[in-house]
Amino acid sequence: MHQIRLIVSDLDGTLLSADHTLHPDVRQAVNQFMAAGGAFTIATGRPSLTVRTVADELGIEIPLILCNGSVIADHHEILHMVPLGLEGLLPAIRDADKEDIAVLLFEEEQISVLRRSATIDKYEHKEKVRCRVANLTDERWKHASLQKVLFIGDMDKIQAVWSAHEPTYSQSYATFQSENDYLEIVPGNQSKGEAMKRLANHMNIDLSQVMAIGNQLNDLDMLLHAGIGVAVNNSHPLLKEKADYVCSQSYGQGVAEAIARFCGGGSLRRSLG
Repeated sequence: MHQIRLIVSDLDGTLLSADHTLHPDVRQAVNQFMAAGGAFTIATGRPSLTVRTVADELGIEIPLILCNGSVIADHHEILHMVPLGLEGLLPAIRDADKEDIAVLLFEEEQISVLRRSATIDKYEHKEKVRCRVANLTDERWKHASLQKVLFIGDMDKIQAVWSAHEPTYSQSYATFQSENDYLEIVPGNQSKGEAMKRLANHMNIDLSQVMAIGNQLNDLDMLLHAGIGVAVNNSHPLLKEKADYVCSQSYGQGVAEAIARFCGGGSLRRSLG
């Protein structure tokens, strides 16, 4: 039996159900693990603004990994943040907008968009947040520091826009596909895996005692660095290929399955049946 002291789980497509809710069985599994002395946290592309409700529902008190690793924050303060300068990204952002790709700009307490659309309405409904419309001709955006930028739309179009600008960016930015139609842009050399290593070191926990659980390609380096890397059943094929363990269950039920298998003990296994 592996001695897992810390579980780091992706949120959308992993911990949450397909309807973006937290299943009672998942809440029970996480709570039992924490009650037994384990530490549990979330690693997500979302900002704190749209994660707090889930974190509070689970009673998570240790820092969260946010914005695909560029931010680590607890309830009280940001412990680590690498700001994303917007000025260099403006040409790619404008080209994305011309291709009807939705562009979202993430600050700590606010998400801004270039225009309203059905895509933005869908995002707001999913995240339970209201975005404001930004005017990029406003001088403040040239010097703004963000937590991340998100492109939503047809992935072929997104990749074409990004590929056209990427040669000029060198190592300034890191990108991750977090959903079929999401491309996340964060500062270079930032990722969930790097943030997980930083958090484990902060908590004096060896990576061999960490289990990471995910479903998408932005979770890959997190799974590779953890002592046990787990892919829920609805994961991207490449993630399944690289994972140490692939769950028979999808979404949060897969998280509960992994907790029962690697850290649960008999009573937790029986309760999750």
